[in-house]
Amino acid sequence: MAVATGGATFLLSYLLDGEMTWTMMLSVFIGGVVLVVQHLVDVESKVEAAADAQAERLSGFERRLDRVDRGVRLLESLESSAVEAAVPGARPISGLVERSAKFVPPSPVLGRLVAEEIRAMNELLRGLEGDSATCQGEDRDWILALTRGAQRTISATSTTAADGGRRSFSDGFWKSELGRAYLAAQREAVGRGVSVRRVFILNSEKIRRNSDFVKICEDQRNAGIIVHSVVVPGGDQLGSGGTGWRKTFRDFILFDDEVSYEVEVGALQGASITSTHLKFDWTRIGERIALFNEIWAEAQAAAAADEAARRSAS
Repeated sequence: MAVATGGATFLLSYLLDGEMTWTMMLSVFIGGVVLVVQHLVDVESKVEAAADAQAERLSGFERRLDRVDRGVRLLESLESSAVEAAVPGARPISGLVERSAKFVPPSPVLGRLVAEEIRAMNELLRGLEGDSATCQGEDRDWILALTRGAQRTISATSTTAADGGRRSFSDGFWKSELGRAYLAAQREAVGRGVSVRRVFILNSEKIRRNSDFVKICEDQRNAGIIVHSVVVPGGDQLGSGGTGWRKTFRDFILFDDEVSYEVEVGALQGASITSTHLKFDWTRIGERIALFNEIWAEAQAAAAADEAARRSAS
């Protein structure tokens, strides 16, 4: 570029009758100027390119630094969360995060299983951010975890509709694997000082004399559970007769008077549980505490009357 410019200048000066010396000097001077300008343009382009590259590197560094900062803040919030500290030494959340980051599924289907379990936990947390959580069917994990986590009291009901099965407790919940695991968890709760009470709400007086039901009550008393029963007259299904709580009653369990575990059952005797709910708003809990105390007082009075009758007969 500079050579071409200098040559063009020389030719023009010569054609204009310029002297050879001045023509040469002018050509060199103009060519030099053009060379310097071209160099400066090249340098500026390189500086701009370098500046752009540096800005991109700085932007990437800032993004990485921001991710690190958010990660540190998240880790700090996890380590100080109530869930992390709920079981001393367990580190459930940070342990899950660390293990999930390192986990390589042995197969795609197992990877999807893990993802689904984490999704279910996320849905539980989403529900607990409101005033209730619900799952379809019967949730094994909730009832066992709540029993193992109870610190003071478990106040439970057990109805013929929910737990009796098709043959008046001969093939119901308490004969199932989950029923046995639940009883074992309650025995452990009693061992650590939790007061466990259960009132069986029966739809027939004859169930009290059923050998399977008698054995169930004995097993529970042997586990340290205080057990009473009350009969709801007026039909084969709970709620088909009577007034007050008998008309609208549904199974529930109170854990530490803070959480109510409630189930919905199909319409037919022995039908499966259709949904499970965790209720923990204080209005609901207050109503459930009052309801349980009402049923318990009635069951205690019935037990005292039965005992008095047996003593009179003997």
